[in-house]
Amino acid sequence: MSIMITYAAPPRFSSNDIDLQLKRIFLHPDFINSEILKKFLSFVVNETLIGNACLLKEYTIALKVLEKPVNFNPQRNCIVRIHARRLRSALSHYYNNLFSDDEIIIDMPKGKYVPVFMHRNEWLEEMKNGRSIETAMMKLEKESITFAILPFICDTGGAPVRLFSENLCMNICSALSQVNQISVLGFQAIKGLAGPEADIKELSALLKFNHFISGGIQYLKHRIRINIQIIDCRSFQQVWSKIFECKITASNLFDVQDEICQVITTQANELSIIK
Repeated sequence: MSIMITYAAPPRFSSNDIDLQLKRIFLHPDFINSEILKKFLSFVVNETLIGNACLLKEYTIALKVLEKPVNFNPQRNCIVRIHARRLRSALSHYYNNLFSDDEIIIDMPKGKYVPVFMHRNEWLEEMKNGRSIETAMMKLEKESITFAILPFICDTGGAPVRLFSENLCMNICSALSQVNQISVLGFQAIKGLAGPEADIKELSALLKFNHFISGGIQYLKHRIRINIQIIDCRSFQQVWSKIFECKITASNLFDVQDEICQVITTQANELSIIK
């Protein structure tokens, strides 16, 4: 699986499972004669699966799905919102069909272009309690922990240490994507947005992550010290931190990164269980 995993492309469903579900959905009358709806749903699902959910905006969909020109203005043209409403309606028709017994539910909540996924038994439980599919999806989304890995502060050691730092962030991203109930924003997408002057509160609200990992790296005479923290965006409290310190060589470089990833993954998993 790609290291750029995010939002509701949960580990419990494989890419192949999702692909098969899409093929079943596309046999429904609302989809079978609508290339736009099939292209729209395929695009947002595939972008989510490869970790580009944070890039699913009205403008992007207009260009990639509806093939609008680069000067397309979403504020003046609501065509994307119109097709999004059609897509939500078609998905609702499909899953409320008496003959549909699919195990995977795919939906796109109102106000968003990022699909979410859930098991049928979870959906049925929500229906039994009188809640809509949208409410069920929102509940599932709120239950998950979404991480962003911010670029580590690295003021010593020059280019080699900065490269080590970036690779470590990407490895943490990859490791966390394997943990159930955890989603991870792609590091490369975050890196360009989370500069030194970035407003983390505003960024977390925009990209919908509720935890972030930050850190700093110091390097002196082949010894490296890495200070890593997990912060809860809702309270901005530091819920976990650890300092890793060791001598670093060409032969133990991967081992150091793997050890750090393992510790962080274990801690993140504990957070998801507690939550």
